Amino acid sequence: MNFKIKTHHYFLAALIVCGTLLLFGLFPEEAMARAGGGGGFGGFSSSRGGGGGGFSIWGILLAPFFMLYSGITTTMLVKKNKQCKGLIEQLAAHDASWDMSNIKSRVEVAFFKVQQAWMERDQEVARDYISERLYLKHKTQTDMMISQNMQNILERINLEEAKIVEVADYKDDSRDRFWAHIRGRMVDYTIDTTSGELISGKKETSEGFVELWKFIRGPKGWVLDEIDQEVTMSDMKGFHSFSEELA
Repeated sequence: MNFKIKTHHYFLAALIVCGTLLLFGLFPEEAMARAGGGGGFGGFSSSRGGGGGGFSIWGILLAPFFMLYSGITTTMLVKKNKQCKGLIEQLAAHDASWDMSNIKSRVEVAFFKVQQAWMERDQEVARDYISERLYLKHKTQTDMMISQNMQNILERINLEEAKIVEVADYKDDSRDRFWAHIRGRMVDYTIDTTSGELISGKKETSEGFVELWKFIRGPKGWVLDEIDQEVTMSDMKGFHSFSEELA
């Protein structure tokens, strides 16, 4: 019995490692742009596509692991979202802030406002939809872009899916939060604003991505407080929805 448990844990660990290698080893720049920048606004690389035939070899070797990894995370996503829907329905009966249609609308508007503010390097555009903490963080990043004559261009922005994966409802409403699993697609590249030269990315290629967005309850409604651009199986396993109000 213990052997089976240990084997199961080792197998999951292997899946996580392989999935991470495939997602972030083969696509190292995918988390380095878009709103939030992945911390890489000053460290973009122009070496995209320079790996030669390495991608094909690794892609073939890791494809089975990636497919299994993707299947497990998708199952987790569906399960977490179903739990959240049930809890949100109960909460909305007593608190209109938890109304699902309003939450979905808020997430969608925030998504496009945040991308616009990032591309225009003007965080005032998204100020009503992000927390003070995130406003200051993004302002620091986009101000740095301006000083370095860099601009992250985002085009054909599409929010394909937004699913709530964690709900935390406290007696103190100011502590309430929820996490949304975001799936989107956009053209994403960075230019030198002085010369117009392409620094990184591809002007014609629309790339898909997944992120986790954390919303907190602000004085005027839900606001984005954090963007996690490196979604892992551990993230999904770590989400646990609850309500102190309904307990």
